[in-house]
Amino acid sequence: MSGPMKKPRAVYPEEEYVPEEEDEEMEQDEMIGQTINVEFEGFPANDADFHGIKRLLQQNLRGLEVDVSGIADTIISQNYVGSVIKQVGGEEEEDDDEEANDEMMNSEEDKEEVFGVTSVINLSSRKDEACIAGLRTALVEKSSVHASDAANQMLREILSNESKHVGFLISERVVNLPPQFSLPVFESLGKEVEEAKKKKMPYNFSYLLLISKVYKTEKKKKKKVIETEIWSNAEEEIMSEECIESFEYPVKGDTGMSGEWDEDDDQYTPYRRVLILDAGRMPEIISKVKDAVY
Repeated sequence: MSGPMKKPRAVYPEEEYVPEEEDEEMEQDEMIGQTINVEFEGFPANDADFHGIKRLLQQNLRGLEVDVSGIADTIISQNYVGSVIKQVGGEEEEDDDEEANDEMMNSEEDKEEVFGVTSVINLSSRKDEACIAGLRTALVEKSSVHASDAANQMLREILSNESKHVGFLISERVVNLPPQFSLPVFESLGKEVEEAKKKKMPYNFSYLLLISKVYKTEKKKKKKVIETEIWSNAEEEIMSEECIESFEYPVKGDTGMSGEWDEDDDQYTPYRRVLILDAGRMPEIISKVKDAVY
């Protein structure tokens, strides 16, 4: 297995700062608008990442009756394709004894180490595995209710055609990390898929399914209703422009748009939008994303 994949350094605003000195309010004011440097790297998934991967999958697969734990296990079992994103660097490393104690005493904290996960699962070759069969069924059920006739028919056709494999593309990360994070992991995933194909492994996809988080609100303006969309992962809006078909369904209990809201603030309804992509065009689509976000 190849070593860790280096990711570009990301800079984003610090969200919380708690000083120890008495002039707390003044120091907090001074921190507003400042940035911190945080370095991330991609690693092959392992058993210790299970809870972090599951947490990210739960937000992506909300609204679907699926075995999230089973899908997380599948990602870990095929860790030669895909990666998990973790923060590296920062504080100096402690000695071996202290690290061993930390691992035993802070196992709950390990669940929060995964900032993102990217992978692709073959929905065709794994169709008889319980968690994948459940995912396939859940997607078809949603398309039957919410998709157009054309999108519903296409989803059913590509899932039933065993000669052209369908991949479930997973690209999930914590809220507020910018779209630039997606490019290195997408490019790395593409290389890993090509290596797997050379080894005659089942990663020669004709289609890819991607579930995106979208939030909508409606405003009345001059007797017209104007709908506004916000994409949780901005790069997926660009990818949607290149999809063959798509459909969406509303979800409940989504915390993707976090924060405190006033009564007169716009209220956004959470959706999941399923994109059907031509796998052969993914290099071209990623290039378009790269041009847009850099």
